[in-house]
Amino acid sequence: MSFKKPGFAILLLSVFTVFADDVSILPPEPLIDVSPTNQGSALVQQYMAKDFFDVDADRVEMPLSAELLLAECVSRMPLEPLEMSGTMTMRKMYGTELKKFNFTVFLNWGAVQPMARYEILTTDNELIETIHAVRHKDGSLLLSRFLGTEMTPMESPVLSSRIMGTDLTWLDIALDYIWWKNPKIVGSDKIKGRNCDILEVEPPSPITGCSKARLWVDRGQRVVIQASQINGKGKEVRKMWVRSIKKIDNRWVTKDIEVETPGSGHRTRLSINNVTIVEIENEKND
Repeated sequence: MSFKKPGFAILLLSVFTVFADDVSILPPEPLIDVSPTNQGSALVQQYMAKDFFDVDADRVEMPLSAELLLAECVSRMPLEPLEMSGTMTMRKMYGTELKKFNFTVFLNWGAVQPMARYEILTTDNELIETIHAVRHKDGSLLLSRFLGTEMTPMESPVLSSRIMGTDLTWLDIALDYIWWKNPKIVGSDKIKGRNCDILEVEPPSPITGCSKARLWVDRGQRVVIQASQINGKGKEVRKMWVRSIKKIDNRWVTKDIEVETPGSGHRTRLSINNVTIVEIENEKND
């Protein structure tokens, strides 16, 4: 399979561009790219977006079932092959940068065998490791790990393992939760004035440190805007917030997420700066 870089007709999103279809939502006390400050509350207000989605797109009725709600979340994921790039930044609350990496992603969840390729790089764009992910029919995600430019095979990472010591895990990167099983609606909530239904889902196979996930799904748009990882003792061990998303062909691409390990004193932000729709030559010629 070969890949062709898109031309002017292909959507190219730059960090320096204002996106007409972008929408943002920030968690309480977001990780802000500023020097340490004692004026956290004022900064939060400064960076808060007015709306996450258009009010007209909201719904007031409850979903018919947890299974249908989860299926609609999956249906909103992008099926077009995409290339994305961005940064992972871990900081102390409102302060010192602890870690920073670049990353690239090739995503093709619409393929016959859904797959993704993730590359973690230094800030000088030196390749550190590559992860190949393949989603099976039962919803499980299989990861394969390779080190450096030599692509040396290594032991596959655990889905719940922290990426390069940050707060992010592969569960977050792949938004793996929405493919899990036994969904249950356990309540409702409002985030930024938006009606959300709270789902609990279980992994299709055991995952270290994660017995289930709790998802806040926007009722109007059917996308996950917040998630928690729950361990075997019922304790919330990690929190994830979607900070902004991008709509492409009526499907949603997560642009920025923020993850916190409670009690750690730091958070990690994943920011996608560029998204490109990829043309796959052999599919075009079929």
